[in-house]
Amino acid sequence: MTATRPFTLATRELRLLARLTPWDTECFGFAVGQVDSLECLSPSVDSHTLGPLFRWLDENAVRFISCRLPHERLRESMLLESCQFRFIETVLHPCLDLPDTRYTDNHGLVIAHAVPSDIPVLEGIASSAFIHGRIQADPRLGSDLSLRRYGRWVRNVIDHPRQRLLKITNYEGMIVGLFVIEPSADQSVYWHLTAISPSCQGKGYGWRAWRAMLAHHAQEGFRSVQTTITATNVAVLNLYAKLGFRFLPPEMTFHWVRSDS
Repeated sequence: MTATRPFTLATRELRLLARLTPWDTECFGFAVGQVDSLECLSPSVDSHTLGPLFRWLDENAVRFISCRLPHERLRESMLLESCQFRFIETVLHPCLDLPDTRYTDNHGLVIAHAVPSDIPVLEGIASSAFIHGRIQADPRLGSDLSLRRYGRWVRNVIDHPRQRLLKITNYEGMIVGLFVIEPSADQSVYWHLTAISPSCQGKGYGWRAWRAMLAHHAQEGFRSVQTTITATNVAVLNLYAKLGFRFLPPEMTFHWVRSDS
């Protein structure tokens, strides 16, 4: 089996699809994988059913693999836990229909596409602002890997074919935050990363920046916005609720980390 070929497990008891994630592998310096889908088809499924998955992990020297499940998939979550996967977080998916929003003011902020000269500042924000991510939350992985991952994301995204890196500046020209977004053909936009500079936090920039971004998208003709947040980030959860976002069904995140890593 080649390192880039997805792994598929299909039996009478279970359906599973997994793959290696080259971007995280390069970032972390060791092989990383992701379970894209998992469905138990029988009540008798047990840990032995996932034996082929772990052989695939061994063959590819994978040290860390993650899985995200819909919140109601309790049988699947129990199967993962029986195989030393550990629950890390619940994530929520806020969404907002822009034609219904009343946000039209930029609140004294300017939103523009980042240019190469902005990258050092934006990378610095990304490398210090994200303290609630799933990598950061897992004590077996640690904060260094998490901050490295977000900083690298911002550094590379300026050349991404679909994602866009936006900077938020005040009228004095100081960069106060960033958004990594991905527009879709259906006039929706997904927020991958959202951050306010740590030096600007607690000064009202969050509320203003999110409202300004919604006005910016509405002016560009987008019809909806969606993102993903961890349920442990209570401040951001309250911000989205205050802005009028509704929440799609939550998901559970699980990590497996090789014990000798």
